[in-house]
Amino acid sequence: GETVLEKLKQTLLGRQETGPFRGPGQIDDGARILALATRDLTDLLFHMPLLAAVRRTWPGASIDFLVPEDFAPLVIPSGLARQVMVYGEKQLSNWKPTYRNLQRTLAGAGYNVSFVLSQSPVPPLEALGLASGAALRYGPSHGGAWPAVNLELRARDNVETYAGSSLGRLAPFLGIDPGIMTHTWPLPTDKLRPEAQLVHFPRPGPEEMLVGIDAGPDKSGRALSHKNLLFLVQQLKTQLNCRILPLAGPGGDERRRQFEAELTSPVPPAFNRDTLLETVLLLCQCDLFLAANTDLFHLAVAEVVPSLGLFGSHVAPRWRPDERRRARVLTVDKGEKVDMATLMDAVAAVARSGGGAG
Repeated sequence: GETVLEKLKQTLLGRQETGPFRGPGQIDDGARILALATRDLTDLLFHMPLLAAVRRTWPGASIDFLVPEDFAPLVIPSGLARQVMVYGEKQLSNWKPTYRNLQRTLAGAGYNVSFVLSQSPVPPLEALGLASGAALRYGPSHGGAWPAVNLELRARDNVETYAGSSLGRLAPFLGIDPGIMTHTWPLPTDKLRPEAQLVHFPRPGPEEMLVGIDAGPDKSGRALSHKNLLFLVQQLKTQLNCRILPLAGPGGDERRRQFEAELTSPVPPAFNRDTLLETVLLLCQCDLFLAANTDLFHLAVAEVVPSLGLFGSHVAPRWRPDERRRARVLTVDKGEKVDMATLMDAVAAVARSGGGAG
């Protein structure tokens, strides 16, 4: 039998007794699904095609989200959520009363399925999936995943494909046709149209390009210097009739403001970037987007915005969207400057490549 220590551990994790799951067959039109998001926006982005396919396959199923507070403005209008719950930066600690209250709330909600939307271990969210009582509990593959996770997507041997496309491999095990999965984020059309009018109306001519730039650090915390980015902007302006629009993902507003202050042309005050949704709506209006391996780069790729990634050689293949037709990655290491001929060749390639990979 279980030792006293093991019983105490399971009590602290909020473990519930759950029955076996069927795959496929666990999700149906009456299913209640819990989606648990990390503080990494790219994790959420990469899992959204799967959740959107669940919604299309079983319109009667309900999906509840638990997300960081600043993600809520983007998730709520997606049309996928029955309910959006939020958590604060320091709330996910097993020892905090607010975490224990959250466990109790989820345990009484009658969930059948839980998804931990992460590519790497995140024990607090995995434990919440277990506490929910869901029979099928999807999550990241790692040595300590069981019992909180009982459905994992493991890496293929010697094959590293773009992580933004990898969830399609899970679809058949859930009873989903992978062919219905699309990579774009489900943005509200009633907000996209006025944003397009706002951006395109003040242009002096249709030939002016809107070039978005994320000056923030990549997934490893490294960033191109403002000096290098300003040099890049100056060179782009000699080659293109363009307006520069600094954008930033979650937590990057201060660096965006610093970079913006060094530009010679101001950003129109009507271009609101106060929420994540406003930022993404503006991103979708860009004719070209440049960034390191950032959240917004992967959002731009998903939205089929012509995108150039300025990646260091340290960036792993799983972050490189090589199969997406409107994206290119250039290798730029610290201290190096971008070769303009190479850059302009890449700009021409993403601009003429037509629609995205879907």
